[in-house]
Amino acid sequence: MMIRQISILLILTAIQMYGFATLLHGRQAGLSPGNQDGFETADWQNFRPNYVGSSTEFIRPRFDVTDENPVSGRYSLRWTAGGEEHEWLMLSNAFYLAQPFTASILFRTEDESGSWKAGFYMMQDYDFFSGIQINSTGAAIQIDADEWEMPVKEVSSIAGGEVYKLEISLDERNRFTASITNHHSGERIVEQSGVSAIQPGALAIYLKTDANSNAMLYFDDISVQSSGYYVESGKWTRSPQPYYVVLPRLPDVTQQEGNWVGGHSVMKTEENEYLMWYRIRDNIQRGKGYGFAKSSDGITWKKYENNPVFVPDSRYASNEKISVLKIDGVFRGWYTVENHGRWITKHIESRDGIHWENDKAVIDDVMCKDADVVYVNGDYYLYCIGPGNTDISAYTSHDGLQWELREVYEMGTHRHLAAYYEQENSRFALYPSAGGKGVSYAVSEDGIRFEPFVQTWTPPAVGLDDWVEAGITYLSFLRNEHGHIASEAYRPVYYQARNTYDNNIPGWLYHGGERVVLAGKFEGLYTGIPTKLLPDGTYRYKVFPFEAEIAKDFEVFSDRESELLVHSWDKQGNILSNGTITSPRQTLLQFIVKNLEPGENYELLLSEGIVVRKDVQNDGTLIIRIVNPEEGEHNFIIRKYSR
Repeated sequence: MMIRQISILLILTAIQMYGFATLLHGRQAGLSPGNQDGFETADWQNFRPNYVGSSTEFIRPRFDVTDENPVSGRYSLRWTAGGEEHEWLMLSNAFYLAQPFTASILFRTEDESGSWKAGFYMMQDYDFFSGIQINSTGAAIQIDADEWEMPVKEVSSIAGGEVYKLEISLDERNRFTASITNHHSGERIVEQSGVSAIQPGALAIYLKTDANSNAMLYFDDISVQSSGYYVESGKWTRSPQPYYVVLPRLPDVTQQEGNWVGGHSVMKTEENEYLMWYRIRDNIQRGKGYGFAKSSDGITWKKYENNPVFVPDSRYASNEKISVLKIDGVFRGWYTVENHGRWITKHIESRDGIHWENDKAVIDDVMCKDADVVYVNGDYYLYCIGPGNTDISAYTSHDGLQWELREVYEMGTHRHLAAYYEQENSRFALYPSAGGKGVSYAVSEDGIRFEPFVQTWTPPAVGLDDWVEAGITYLSFLRNEHGHIASEAYRPVYYQARNTYDNNIPGWLYHGGERVVLAGKFEGLYTGIPTKLLPDGTYRYKVFPFEAEIAKDFEVFSDRESELLVHSWDKQGNILSNGTITSPRQTLLQFIVKNLEPGENYELLLSEGIVVRKDVQNDGTLIIRIVNPEEGEHNFIIRKYSR
């Protein structure tokens, strides 16, 4: 369909023009759409329709991306009214909204009948928002509101066919300002300010059209200018635009064909290819088989042209999550089907990840649903929902076919699972996700007996992943062919963003707003990633450190806020590291390297010619302390030296 083709073409064009490194690390990604062209850069992927009207019957949204008479450039987001009354939000929490920020959008309609309203809002949740509304007779500014309706101040200069810029901003002192400007003449039509208590989590385009309205509303060039982007170490963070959505929802189609992207499995191969298998279903059947996508960078994905690559036997009512490993050159998949109310785990094999065979049931005596599998030292470990709907079970196997139930954990609610084996600490990790209860986490030395589960990630109050039943779900960590990760200091994860369903939208029948989203949790220092050092010992990365090289065993502490950039890291070489550090005068800096050979000699060189020499301690730790004599940027080198 045109929308999908446009989005893929534009992403590929952007990658070719700017280069992946420039897009990811060369600017403050997440502050505005890819190249300032609003809905021409596939930003529609980062928005979803949410009904806020009063009807109790299902009403399908009427948004599309069109090249017919666009507001700006070649394409605009268009709303077409119809026979029913509509009131909708086009909602996104993909934008970075650190204060101070200013967000704007262009709007136009030819309709002067007064049968429509449009607006632009910042939202903390569905009952607390600030923004601006416009219709054919005037405008309304709302500050800390909980209702969409508000008296409109009449403004005679609003006219059909004109382009208006709707702008909202929030400064460091929580002063909210909203304005409407004639985009071509520059005339400021409305402006109002006031103090707001909102902690913004999402942006929303608002619209309302009356029954039998002929109005068509156009939106374009959405933009956000924010304070400096950063990722806080030790916290789960969604990636910024334009990388927030890595596998978009399928394009808008008819209600009967509303296919969507479901549970998935992601692998990085030894050849550095990124592979993804995902579930497809529609509004008639829960299961339509599995799709396949490939990527060279883990962010820009191309779906296989002949999906689905595997469809289970038609006698099964549903197919659910799939988990794929590659063992001795063979792809092995474990997937779930429903057989007369019982969930069964089946196994398939493939030489290329596309053509599958040897389909057989491997766990069918009790419920085992949505399995995730890892392979460690010749044994397989499988985790699934069952034998009860609120249980999770741990199985082991020597061949991946004959499974032994080893442990059952009662979780109190239905939870989907993700697992990995961490090589650095030689331990297993299990992540059950349960909607409003968030994502919990536990580790195990043997893959069977897990420590108590603790919450590690809470879903947002509003956005693409705000559904209280399962907002952040079907997590799939970026694992190797055996289901391993190298270190918990670097944990990128893909997940299915599931959102609130209003207006009697039937739960599993309409998941058209769902996407596969990239997120992660990062700790430590990374080469090439500008990093802010905070006095409490935490870091703030100025770009999302996806696939950046970690400087393992290297730490830098500062007793005053400082900036660090590690250019290189090599524990095997004579020069351990070099880079730059910027800090105030008389700042205490501490460079720490762990797991070195005791007794070895190292020195720190600063650009002023200062040299500090230290020996590695008996526990293998090198600690070099220095008080920075001058404010500003300093080059540093840590290297071996001989006495």
